[in-house]
Amino acid sequence: MGKKTFSKRLSWRIIVISTVITIVSQLVVVNVSQLIVAKETRRFPELAEHPLELLIHSIPMQIVLLVSGLLSFVVFYYICRVVINRMTRPITELSDSALNMAKGDFKAQLPEIHSEDEMQTLHDSFVFLQNSIAEYIDELKATTTANERMESELNVARNIQMGMLRTDFPEMLHALLTPAREVGGDLYDFVLKDDRLFFAIGDVSGKGVPASLMMAITRSALRFVSGAGHLDDKLTRINNGISENNKYGLFVTLFVGNLDLKTGHLDYCNAGHNPILILPPEGEPYLLKAKPNIAIGLMEGFKFEVESLDLKPGTRIVAYTDGVTEAERADLAQYGNERLLQWAQQLNQTDTAQQEKAIVESLYDSVKTFVEGNPQNDDITIVSLRYEPRRGEGY
Repeated sequence: MGKKTFSKRLSWRIIVISTVITIVSQLVVVNVSQLIVAKETRRFPELAEHPLELLIHSIPMQIVLLVSGLLSFVVFYYICRVVINRMTRPITELSDSALNMAKGDFKAQLPEIHSEDEMQTLHDSFVFLQNSIAEYIDELKATTTANERMESELNVARNIQMGMLRTDFPEMLHALLTPAREVGGDLYDFVLKDDRLFFAIGDVSGKGVPASLMMAITRSALRFVSGAGHLDDKLTRINNGISENNKYGLFVTLFVGNLDLKTGHLDYCNAGHNPILILPPEGEPYLLKAKPNIAIGLMEGFKFEVESLDLKPGTRIVAYTDGVTEAERADLAQYGNERLLQWAQQLNQTDTAQQEKAIVESLYDSVKTFVEGNPQNDDITIVSLRYEPRRGEGY
């Protein structure tokens, strides 16, 4: 025999109630009919042999039938209402519990169900839902706490990383670095000593914490080799040191320059980095071509080739990472080299005597305007340097 359902139990109870009321009402009618027949027979002896006619034409009998029918209906309605309310009370209580859960009380009291039908299944489902929500909230709290701790640690790491970058810019140079995440892999550095300026800009492969650690190592290595020596030897030492224990295959693109501030002679090496932008005092801006050196960290023992360029007074160098040229709009269009050159041409046509900070901010604003609010997808670093023959302090 199958399991009794809620609808079956309710139907059977209504059938039993209606049957009982029908039997009781019939018994009442029969008993009352006998009394009326006996009474009417005494009044009308000639109708004693026709009791049915007595009942049909008897006003009291008609009243009894009417009252009996109305009373049966009222009793039936009342008893059914009581039974239905009693049987459906758990549904109302479950509904109230569900409303409280919707308001955030996930430990709302549930009614006790003793029937083995849909009501019990519904009750068990609510219990499972409460337990699942409670477990989810506990996991969410733990995850939130861990994320908050991680975010706090990343903020500290960001402050440490940004604190490694120099901000004491000389008048002739300015730089900006904006990571795409809490920490990033872009870097820049410069050392101004006597009449020479050693400067570098780089971009570590990848993003986030691994890139930031490689950035810190590279920046420290640059500072270590920034003193005397040939530029190719400096890069070779950095490359060998990073390649030796580079188990995770990270690499760094670098542009390194060594500028004589008296003569304007620039020795430079591009190790897989974006071509730098040259804005001469006369003529069109152009991207500086360089020999195809590999990025730092890819191959130990690689021999880097150094090139040179003589700068005229008033020449500006703008170095950048690929976060500039590869900045994307929502339609995936990129800023690109062409727009970079257009920006440089407009700059040359306006005011070439702007401070380097204004130049850096101008390029950054141009990129942000182009992406039209699209989230930054890579670290952005810009370095602007203007060469003027050194005449004393203040550079």
